[in-house]
Amino acid sequence: MIIKASEKGQALILITLAAIGLFGFAALAIDGSAVFSDRRHAQNAADTAALDAALAKVRHGNWETEGLQRASSNGYNNNGTTNDVVVYNPPVDGAYQGNIQYIQVKIRSDVKLSFARIVGWHKMTNRVQAVARASVPEVTSWYNGEALVSTMPGCKQESGWSHDPFVVNGNSGTTIINSGIFVNALCEDAYDQSGSSQVETETGVCVVNGATADYVPGRTVPAPNANCTPKDPNRYTLPNPSCGNQVGRIVEVSNGNYLASPGRYSGAFPSAALPNGSPAGTLKLQKGIYCLEDGMDFQSTWTVTTNLNDNVDADGKDIHDSASEGVLFYVPDGDVTFNGSSEIHLHAINSLYGGFPQELLNYLIYVPPSNQATITITGANGSTFTGTILAPHSHVKLNGGSGTIGLNTQIIGYSVAIEGNGTLDIDYNQADNAVTTTQPGVEFSQ
Repeated sequence: MIIKASEKGQALILITLAAIGLFGFAALAIDGSAVFSDRRHAQNAADTAALDAALAKVRHGNWETEGLQRASSNGYNNNGTTNDVVVYNPPVDGAYQGNIQYIQVKIRSDVKLSFARIVGWHKMTNRVQAVARASVPEVTSWYNGEALVSTMPGCKQESGWSHDPFVVNGNSGTTIINSGIFVNALCEDAYDQSGSSQVETETGVCVVNGATADYVPGRTVPAPNANCTPKDPNRYTLPNPSCGNQVGRIVEVSNGNYLASPGRYSGAFPSAALPNGSPAGTLKLQKGIYCLEDGMDFQSTWTVTTNLNDNVDADGKDIHDSASEGVLFYVPDGDVTFNGSSEIHLHAINSLYGGFPQELLNYLIYVPPSNQATITITGANGSTFTGTILAPHSHVKLNGGSGTIGLNTQIIGYSVAIEGNGTLDIDYNQADNAVTTTQPGVEFSQ
């Protein structure tokens, strides 16, 4: 007798296996979708919490409370059971660890599972984070105190400008003590040196790109440093001088000796305001703000000074009287020219008086970005300039002439050219130059 094996129950086994598979797919689809959705929602909550916390910090509010409240409004209430929210300043890890300008938000969120419980999984945990930059206003020197600065971000061809970012040519000799040069341009000819020109700086020449392409080896000491970090000119605030309704005047106090008062000047200064159209002489400038609506032009043999009381030291150098001396030239239109036959001795205002704004201290010449001017500084042998020359969208030409110009100044232009055969001696002292305030900023970083 033949006994056959029974096939009863095989279908039940197949159905069971299929059911397990179906439950697995269901768990993957439903629970996986829930975990993914929560992660995306938690990330959005962390992003908005970080940005809100950064904005609160910029506004000098409670950044931690603001970050926690924003996360809570998005469903993550830091209850310690289903979720945790932590706000850090500075971040405790990552690329911005320890940087006080950044705020980090971390969120832990538990997601309860449904179908996955069959295989023993009761919950999944999402961990997300976000980082935002919160830069608060900060009083600082312009461009880290570099004495000569070109703000142009690219080559002249790219910007439609007629000058290269920074050029040194001729037989000029430039010495910078306590400071250096910064060239913001990202192009191969950012720092262009030719002829027998010499440049010697104490802290070096920092060029965003292309420093080695066009400089003369051995004639810039130390050699330019290429690939420096570019700087955004918009991070700084600009001064806003005002002359109100005051009209400036120039009077002749004796033969060939003139005295100028602060205020508004229409027409090129000083020629348009001179009595009798005198071509030259000695011009003393009273303390205050000079709003020159058509620029400034000294083309004759002038002696121009802010030294009202004629005080000098044992070496014959001007002694600046902070209480009664100093000027700020505000040039909303027109060029600025000091030629080689004029002896110039100018000092910026470095003390407060009669409502003079503190933020304007130590600015000697300010040409706003709306005026794309040419600033030419030549000056006769022995000329001196003290205070910041800020012309962020102008071309600055420094012509040494045949003598030596002494500069205790920071010169900021869109492009800068050192030309001629003379000598520029820049002895930079931050105490005699302007400071600025960085713009507050909030941006998502990670």
